[in-house]
Amino acid sequence: MNIKDLVKNAILIAIYVVVIGVNPIGFGAIQFRIGEALSVIPFFNRKYVPALIIGGALANLYSPLGPIDMVVGAACAIIAYSFSKFIKSPYINSLIFATASGILVAGELSYTGDVPFFLTALSVGGSTLFITLLASYLVEKSNLKKIIKES
Repeated sequence: MNIKDLVKNAILIAIYVVVIGVNPIGFGAIQFRIGEALSVIPFFNRKYVPALIIGGALANLYSPLGPIDMVVGAACAIIAYSFSKFIKSPYINSLIFATASGILVAGELSYTGDVPFFLTALSVGGSTLFITLLASYLVEKSNLKKIIKES
């Protein structure tokens, strides 16, 4: 990775951390993370995988659960981006990302607190799926796909 790509990754990390951090409903059993729209960028250009893994871990510093949430958030991204290396459809990758997020976050929250696993998995996974599918669609149907691929 050259200096230009490192700087682009650093900027993306900063944007992701800020967007997640200012979101009033970004943590807990019911969450709606607008910043997850940025999570689809590596589905179109893999050089941004480090930015979203690191950004996800750092953004979870805002979480009341701190370090455990950092690990779980990074694990969700690592799982999703590992599959996306072989699966080219951003829509299938969104489903994988949302499924990993739903299951792992629900597991974390049901382990650390008194929340129901299944309902939490549906809530977190469902909101993540909605945001990432919408973002994938918007990237695919706009000039953003070309911009991301060529950046």
